[in-house]
Amino acid sequence: MSDIKGLLVSSIANGGLHQDHISKIITFRQFGNEQGYLLLENMPIGRIPPTPRDRRLIGKHDNQSERLILQTTALLGEPIGYVQESDGNIVNNFFPHKQHSRKKTSDSYDTELDLHTENAFHAVQPDYLVLLCLRQDPGSEAITYISSIEQIRHHLTPDCLDFFFTEKYNFLSDYCPNGKNCRLDIGKNQTVLYGDPADPMFRFDPQFMVARNGYAQYQMTRLRDIAWREARPLKLRTGDLLIIDNRKTAHARSAFSARFDGTDRWLQRTFVVCNHRYYTEKLGRSTRVFDLVANL
Repeated sequence: MSDIKGLLVSSIANGGLHQDHISKIITFRQFGNEQGYLLLENMPIGRIPPTPRDRRLIGKHDNQSERLILQTTALLGEPIGYVQESDGNIVNNFFPHKQHSRKKTSDSYDTELDLHTENAFHAVQPDYLVLLCLRQDPGSEAITYISSIEQIRHHLTPDCLDFFFTEKYNFLSDYCPNGKNCRLDIGKNQTVLYGDPADPMFRFDPQFMVARNGYAQYQMTRLRDIAWREARPLKLRTGDLLIIDNRKTAHARSAFSARFDGTDRWLQRTFVVCNHRYYTEKLGRSTRVFDLVANL
């Protein structure tokens, strides 16, 4: 994945999307929807080798799936990566790793990942996530949950909405300078709701949020319960392409079984930002792969 520019050019020209797919993706970017996601099924992913046990052993020679996910990403904005994610690769591959058993990471399989907004602590937060299912888990157990603020807000009183627009929580960083799965205090105090009160955006990660008092903790717990009640379950099947609006939703994943015999679940993921030039201006350098940035 070192020649990302060449692969992007190839993907934009020939990623496998048809005009109907392109129309749906652009419409979703322009107008969104109440669910906060777009699912396209039975997409062309090419030949997929057995699911590996380690990223160093992927052995994937057909790049159709990479071209598909990058063409989708380019329609939404700019593909980016993070130093702490898959060694900075733009396309991330996820499948069960035995060494991550019982850990709350994307490489785990036997532990539920709670509802969260991706990289809510990061100054360069993704606007969208794109997930492409290369292989469903053999038992069809894995469930992706998506909870949209457009549905959550119907259960919040005007006072509660005002509270989440004004109350600041300390969002701890999941990233260390060169690794992840940390709980690093970077002084990222910010509100859960932001933007236009009539059309709010949403950041939420209760596992990494610190409330300043008991009432704020109570409200966060209550919001989590509401978000879970509104969460929509999706079982991603081979060829499913899922676009998640990361500014409008929180997502989660259930536990599932792993066999480590080449048949396990395998997803690819990309991060998307819509205003890459803004980050270039603020950071004073142009890059697609970001390290830990607390503030701009």
